[in-house]
Amino acid sequence: MINGLFAAKEKSLKRSDKIFLTSSDAISGRTLMIEEDAFNVWVYMLRLDKKGIDFNGFLCTVINPKLSTIKVNENTNKDKALPKKYINSCGYIKNLKKKDISIHWHKDYASILIKNKVYLVMDITSRMGYSRGLSGSCEYGKPLED
Repeated sequence: MINGLFAAKEKSLKRSDKIFLTSSDAISGRTLMIEEDAFNVWVYMLRLDKKGIDFNGFLCTVINPKLSTIKVNENTNKDKALPKKYINSCGYIKNLKKKDISIHWHKDYASILIKNKVYLVMDITSRMGYSRGLSGSCEYGKPLED
C-alpha cells in the first residue's frame, strides 16, 4: 500500500500534459510563450526578432508551496522553484489546465487571464511582469495591484 502511495505521488509530479501556449500580436509584432515547468508556469515575451527572450513573468506555481519540501538548490538547471516567501495565496493554482488560460493583447502590454481573472500583465514598455501570485517585488517580477 505504501509503495502505491509513493507511485501515485511520483506520477502526479510528472505530468505529461504540461501547459505550453504561444500567442502573437499582429499590431505590435510581439510574441509570448506560456510554459509550465516542474514547479511553475512562466510567461516569456520574445524579442521582436523572435530569437530570444526579452523578459519574463511568473504566472503561478503548480506545486502547493505550503506542502512543498523542495529546496531551491535542488532544482535542475531548467526548472526553478520560487522560494515560498515570494508566492502569495493567489500564486498556487491547483489543477491548472490550458483551457483555463487566455491572452489579451493591448497597445503596450499583454494580459494573461486564468479563468477570466487577470493574473499577469506583461508590460512591453517597462519590460516587466506584474503578477497576482507574487507577494512582493523580486527578480521574478512585481506584484499586480488590484
